[in-house]
Amino acid sequence: MPRRPTYRHRIKRGQIRDWPDGVGTPDDVAAQVRYTGSPLHKTYPSPAGPPALRADEAKCDQYAEEQWPRLLDVLRRAIRAGCVGDFRGAFPERAWAWINGVLHEARLTNEGMGEYHGFPVNDKRQYPEPIDRVEAAPRVDTPVV
Repeated sequence: MPRRPTYRHRIKRGQIRDWPDGVGTPDDVAAQVRYTGSPLHKTYPSPAGPPALRADEAKCDQYAEEQWPRLLDVLRRAIRAGCVGDFRGAFPERAWAWINGVLHEARLTNEGMGEYHGFPVNDKRQYPEPIDRVEAAPRVDTPVV
């Protein structure tokens, strides 16, 4: 009989924070970020590379490659709106926005370059707090393949 995994996933609820002192303005920070995606959330080839969906990762919708600039745009809008978590260096560790009516979280994957990947938040228990600021996060509609 196979062994059970020893790790346990816990709810990683984020906190939307006020913009900290000592970092650039929201416009400055947003202008520097890049959206690179992650194959760990994909079941299809993408600009992030070949699919490598893991069973314990959220599955992303499939967006055509020409739609990826819209994903960068929504990340930048989330940062400009201040819908962000704690900062790691010059960039917020997390940012939140609604895509096609589903809350998505962007996570900083390369602190030095300001690179992010994103994924849907499928469990409302994982929505960041305070909830009123989540509801005010930017909203976009992007065609799904």
